[in-house]
Amino acid sequence: MLEKELKGHYFVTLIWLAAIVILRLLINLKVFFSAINFLSWFMFCIGALWGTFILDIDQLVSVLFFYPESLAAKQVRQLFRQNKFKEIAFLLADTYQERIKRPFHSAIFQTFFAFFSFWVITSTGFWFGKGMVMAMGLHLLKDEIELLLKNRPELLRPWLFWQIKKEVSFRQQKIFVVIMLLFFLGLNLILI
Repeated sequence: MLEKELKGHYFVTLIWLAAIVILRLLINLKVFFSAINFLSWFMFCIGALWGTFILDIDQLVSVLFFYPESLAAKQVRQLFRQNKFKEIAFLLADTYQERIKRPFHSAIFQTFFAFFSFWVITSTGFWFGKGMVMAMGLHLLKDEIELLLKNRPELLRPWLFWQIKKEVSFRQQKIFVVIMLLFFLGLNLILI
């Protein structure tokens, strides 16, 4: 399961990075031919590759804080004491569907994160950070769009809106994801 997840997210990230680079080249061919610009875009790509999986830390947070009595939590603690970090990653990937309460994958986090991403993109020259926040947003969108396309509102609703007590319809879920997608596309236009 972990390999499939890794390949899926990295594939989407690499396609997005290629599209950004191609669009940037079409707009300004000189952008990669100066050492400073090349280094900036290289750091952007490294940040994006790092940001692709940083949000999955919430798997660990979720299992230890929201599901502390679960079998997975007990196994994670035991593996941690044995310094078996790779096994922890595989265990969390194999049991991720057991956990709905994932703080970094919620709609509330995603809304605040969208504004934080806007601030990072527009206010800093730190290209590693820009790549990281954009890839994090792409990670969230990939997972959400995948569930929408599979017509799985029963999985998307508790995953995104577990912190909200009000019932959220499938239509409202779609609207939220579309708004986040449009916001992400807008951030891409700012980058280019």
